[in-house]
Amino acid sequence: FLTITLSFAWGTIGIGLSPRKVVPATGIIALALSVAYAFIVWDRIPFAAANLNAGLSGIRANPGAVLIAFFFQALALGWSVYYTYVCIGVYDAIEAGDLDLTQGWRITMYSCLAISYYWTYNVFLNIVQVTVAGVIGSWWYTEEGDVSHRGVDLNSAFFRSSFYALGSICFGSLFVGPCRLLRQLTIFFRPSSEEASLLCLHQCFRFIQTCITSCVDGLTDKFNPWAFTYVGLYGYGLIDAGSHANELFAKRGWTMIVSDDLVPNVLLLATLVVGGFTGCFAHIIVNVKSLFLLPDNESLAVPFM
Repeated sequence: FLTITLSFAWGTIGIGLSPRKVVPATGIIALALSVAYAFIVWDRIPFAAANLNAGLSGIRANPGAVLIAFFFQALALGWSVYYTYVCIGVYDAIEAGDLDLTQGWRITMYSCLAISYYWTYNVFLNIVQVTVAGVIGSWWYTEEGDVSHRGVDLNSAFFRSSFYALGSICFGSLFVGPCRLLRQLTIFFRPSSEEASLLCLHQCFRFIQTCITSCVDGLTDKFNPWAFTYVGLYGYGLIDAGSHANELFAKRGWTMIVSDDLVPNVLLLATLVVGGFTGCFAHIIVNVKSLFLLPDNESLAVPFM
């Protein structure tokens, strides 16, 4: 409901500000996507809401986890700003001739910079995930209303994720994302369940499809986001944690349920919509002439950046 309301406000304000620019178009697109997604996942919302409510109950029992999350968000923001300056500095050095590199070495350098940024950023996020998993695990076995151990539980979970489990977190932070991407890419490449053909070429192609998808499924069974939860709860290594998580979901029949990223998708959509709405509000502030915030001929994209 929040994303639909803000998307509508985004499009409406955009039409009032600049009806022939990209702002109202993006607002209308966000509104259409929000409404369409709400209709698609409507029957799965109660289950996702129950899971989210259970998680929030655990966080409310130990609100210190929120402070750790904010700390690492600030750390990730600082890392992003720092790396932006690094990339700009490297680009300027190459263009100025201070670094004499061939095209191949330039691509290698930029690729290494991208991997380094992606890896470190995900390490920050996954430290928070493992810490929260440890906090929730301790809360689950604590009597209701008992808050005497929450400081110890938080410190223990944070220390474990920052030291003992850091190797598993770094290992998973590098490979979980690419494995999930491979899983998504192979969805349309999976062999169909239609009746088998006797054509040799068709059978060979089907065999190749099966081999590729089996390899990808084997990787995603071990490198999956739920592995971090098991690392935080039980202290397993990443590979064992991923395997145990998949075994649990298979035994309980939860494989399809946990594959549904409803809550993360909704939060991502809400983040994008709030960002667009904030851009519209910033554009209104910028256009107040008495404030002299930007020149009159400044681009419309500046408030959204």
